[in-house]
Amino acid sequence: MVKTTVPKSSDLSLKSGFNQFLKQHESYKKEFLQTHYNCGFDGYSYMGQKDSSNQYDTDLLHSFVLSEFSDKKRFPIEFQGFLKNDWDALISKIKTIELEVIQALSIKGLKDFYDKSIGHMVSCNYYPKLNNSDNNAVLRLSKHIDVSLFTVFVFGVENGFSYQNIQKEKEVLFASDNVVVFPGYLLEYLTKGKYKALEHQVDFTRVDKERFSFAFFSLPKPNQHLKFDDIDFTSESYFENYLSLF
Repeated sequence: MVKTTVPKSSDLSLKSGFNQFLKQHESYKKEFLQTHYNCGFDGYSYMGQKDSSNQYDTDLLHSFVLSEFSDKKRFPIEFQGFLKNDWDALISKIKTIELEVIQALSIKGLKDFYDKSIGHMVSCNYYPKLNNSDNNAVLRLSKHIDVSLFTVFVFGVENGFSYQNIQKEKEVLFASDNVVVFPGYLLEYLTKGKYKALEHQVDFTRVDKERFSFAFFSLPKPNQHLKFDDIDFTSESYFENYLSLF
């Protein structure tokens, strides 16, 4: 877990677009399910969905994954303003931060791998208010590790996020107005376990309050044959390996 001194960016544009999308009719939203993209993890997932590739059916959230891997025009109109006006600048900021982390890690060949093979996506997550029947739930988002090389909270962090520290104890990450970065499964995979992916979850704080979060992931571009050190793999085999963990 890296708590940077870099001030957070504004989430106003992305949050506004996502909120507008969530207010649309269910039939409209389901036109953008992941099955309509078949590209990375792109697309919409809803609470209770049994075939989402990025959340369990017991997780109490709705999500939409946007990435550079799909044609931007295929994403809902509600996101187009963000994609046109904000995406490039945010990704540039994220790359600068990630490259500083890579430099600090001093892992041979990782920068070249990053430059040639890594792209970015954002998981837009919405945790709605809950009704009385959900009050016994413990988590909003189950304990998991991310598919990413790094996960970046470029909009800072709200309360409700917790993770397992190096002593394998649960630790709460309090709200932060700075960018937060942590390692995902790809870093663990490439370093053969030397650097562990951060296991984390979203706990309930107040069931009567909605919550938005936006996590940016660096991950292999789809349809690539990749090599790092003596590891030879494809993007798709990596995604399959990651999903087999759950």
